[in-house]
This record gives sequence, structure tokens and C-alpha cells, in this order.
Amino acid sequence: MIITYQRPATLEAHQVDQDAPAADLSPTGATCGTTTVDVIGIPWSCSRAPHLGQDEHRAAITAAGDGPTGAVAIAWTYQYATDAQHGDVDQAAPTQSITVTLSFPDRAAHGINAAALIRSMVDAGLGHFWEGDQDDVTASSTATT
Repeated sequence: MIITYQRPATLEAHQVDQDAPAADLSPTGATCGTTTVDVIGIPWSCSRAPHLGQDEHRAAITAAGDGPTGAVAIAWTYQYATDAQHGDVDQAAPTQSITVTLSFPDRAAHGINAAALIRSMVDAGLGHFWEGDQDDVTASSTATT
């Protein structure tokens, strides 16, 4: 994830940041729903409707937040995003696949929980990606005896 805007901490709660991007809130209340966590661990949810051909997400301050209600607090995109318009949906860059095969004799499998082993391997792999990219990463597993 790449943060493209974050409200300066030096502003008072009532101050509007003139450099903040437009919130682009939907009059119908539609939201994107994409979530992220900022650098200090605060979770945010994109508060504007999905915009065709755009990869930038913006989260507006709520009434309980620390800033003017409706102002953008944070905006973010992903590293594969471009400024080019791609029609209805922006696609991630061409994909890559990694295959890992773990083979072991039955005698070594004593006490091994295959489902837990698979889950830990998948979790380890996902840990190498940006949090927002995990939405575009798929994992599959097969266990054979």
C-alpha cells in the first residue's frame, strides 16, 4: 500500500487541510469498503463510492474522529496502480505463481496436523505482501497421502 495523503497531525481538530483531496462522498451513501491500517495502527475504511478506473481509496473523518467530519483523513493506493484509465476495473500487473511441495515419509508425519501446517505455510507467504495486495493474492493447497 502507498499512502498518497495523510492528514497532518499538527492540525487542530476543527482545522480543514487545504491540501486534502476531495472526499468524493456518494449522495446515496455508497462506500467502497476497502480497508487499511495507517502507519500508527489506526484502521480506516474507504468512505467514498467505487470510482471506475481509479485505484485511490479515501477515508473521511467520522463524527467521532479527530478532525472535521467528512474531511479526508487518509488516501491510499497500491503499488501496481497507474494513472491510466482502464475501463470498469483496474487490474493488477501480470501474475506470478509460486509452488511449494513438502514431501515427507509417513513415519515423520506422526503428530502433524496437515491443515495447520498448510495454514502456517500460506500465512508465512502472505506475510511478504502489502496488506492491500492480499486482496489480490490467492492461495490454494492440496494434501495427498
